Amino acid sequence: MVSGVIISVQEFFGISVEKIEAPNQLVQFFQLLLAPLIEEIGFRVILIGLPLFALYSYKSSLRLFVKSLWRPSHHLRITDLKKPLLIIIIVGIFFGVSHVITGETWSAGKFAQATVSGLIIGWVYFRYGLAPAILIHWAANYFIYSYAYIVADINKIPVETAFTHSLLYMLELMLIATGIISIVILVLNYIFLKKRTLEA
Repeated sequence: MVSGVIISVQEFFGISVEKIEAPNQLVQFFQLLLAPLIEEIGFRVILIGLPLFALYSYKSSLRLFVKSLWRPSHHLRITDLKKPLLIIIIVGIFFGVSHVITGETWSAGKFAQATVSGLIIGWVYFRYGLAPAILIHWAANYFIYSYAYIVADINKIPVETAFTHSLLYMLELMLIATGIISIVILVLNYIFLKKRTLEA
């Protein structure tokens, strides 16, 4: 949802997001499988998990170390969220920058999208652990590329052209609408629970 909004706003201002081209489709799907594993271990475990362990570990134990890297908020005694949020924000920005400066063919337009994704996945890693972070990253990659391949195959067009097809834009709009509805439901639920707590 957020990704679609960012791309739409950037394209409105003339900033495009170029896709990475792979030698063939099999290599591209392999890269889509490998990227979430490598990036989540590198950006989340090493750049978020290790600093959080250094700041909040309460004993020297290999078991606590491994568990805290697997799910930081559950296994570390974190009482103040300021430092974890600062780490997540810094790593999220670095995640966005890395998608532009790595020498891959991503354009500068990928920065905002990757930064927001890095912030969201960073929070998911901190709150729920490594496995959900990898799954969200993997699902986002595969969802987008799977529909692009379907559109390309049905219309007999190159995959690169499929990313600009109206079906993908419609799917993004549906995801944006669903995301907005979900956020409204979460906010209303929060307000309702807060109101109920105050009345009790």
